[in-house]
Amino acid sequence: MKNYIKLFVICLCCLIIFTIPTTKAEIKKGETLRDLKNQLTSLQNKKKENDNKKSKTKAEIEKNKSDMENAELELFKTKKQVETLQVELKNTNEELTKKKEESEKLLVLYQMLESDNIYIEYITGASTMTELIMRIDAVKQLTEYNNEQLSELELLISDNNKMTKELDKYQVELDNKIVKYEEAIEELGDEYSELVLGGVSIDDEIKNAKNVIKYYEDLGCKDDQELLACVDIANNNGWVKPISKGRITSLFGLRFHPTQHVWKNHNGIDIATAEGTKVYATAAGQVGAIVEKSKCGGNMVYIWTYVNGKPYTYVFMHLLRINVKVGDKVDINTVVGLSGGGSTAKKNGGYDTCTTGAHLHYGLSSGYHFGKDKPLSKFNSYLIEPPGYPGLYQWFYSRY
Repeated sequence: MKNYIKLFVICLCCLIIFTIPTTKAEIKKGETLRDLKNQLTSLQNKKKENDNKKSKTKAEIEKNKSDMENAELELFKTKKQVETLQVELKNTNEELTKKKEESEKLLVLYQMLESDNIYIEYITGASTMTELIMRIDAVKQLTEYNNEQLSELELLISDNNKMTKELDKYQVELDNKIVKYEEAIEELGDEYSELVLGGVSIDDEIKNAKNVIKYYEDLGCKDDQELLACVDIANNNGWVKPISKGRITSLFGLRFHPTQHVWKNHNGIDIATAEGTKVYATAAGQVGAIVEKSKCGGNMVYIWTYVNGKPYTYVFMHLLRINVKVGDKVDINTVVGLSGGGSTAKKNGGYDTCTTGAHLHYGLSSGYHFGKDKPLSKFNSYLIEPPGYPGLYQWFYSRY
């Protein structure tokens, strides 16, 4: 039971860890695709070693179980032997008591014969020399036989006592062995549970490593090319959506502003979604700029990317939380932040005057804009309509 509880707790911890979102874009300086492949090989070797240890540990558990079962069987037999010896010892003691009583009677008789001269009369009463010799020999043999019987019984009792003590000692040894086997089985069980869970962890690491390698291979990275350099020039072949499900509440272009109440251009599209929804990068790239708690737009993240051989900058606005920092490499599985627009709205006690409810603003501009030596005015000058979205008040149900 202890092992199962421990196994459950470790599984729960692993489940929590594996559900925390991770990104493939955590690249170390100088790291190459070959380095990633070497890491994968190392993980696979580690898994092989773990599997070997697991098999060995399982075999040790089975051996200890078998040895314990044999010890328990031996203990059962020994207890039966002790019970048999105790019965024999009791019977022998009873027989010895009887023999002693007979011996005492013979001794009394002998004393009577000796004191009253009856023995002399019994001997001299023989009619022939042969009968005389026979009578003398009969008394002698009877006495000797009785003494031999007493000696044999006393020796048997001594042997039985000795055997009983040895068997008692053997029982203690067997009990100690069984306890050690139980402790070994429990300890090995804990070790086996950890190896099983370690194998699960390694399997996940191997799976993730393969996905990472495939991701960079799909970007066209070479084995000995630095991944940072590869990502910088990596070319996306299309766009994905920032969330899995949403409804278009405002289109790109001229519209009547919901808070300023004037007609003006909308620099992107608005997607209605619950506050706190995970917002993913729409193409692999690098975080170029971050704006926090702007009076109009709130928390914003600007990302530079290449799509079909052309540079672009896209932006997320009204974020509840930002998960990245300037310079971070991102891909389409990177959670850039969480959507806001509700609690962050000025009318709801927040700081953002350009939102009236929970939603995500997504804008797109051709070229690299905003950030060091890249003015924001350029971003607004080269705005384009984000491709692949449905019409006003229409839903979409996939990122692809």
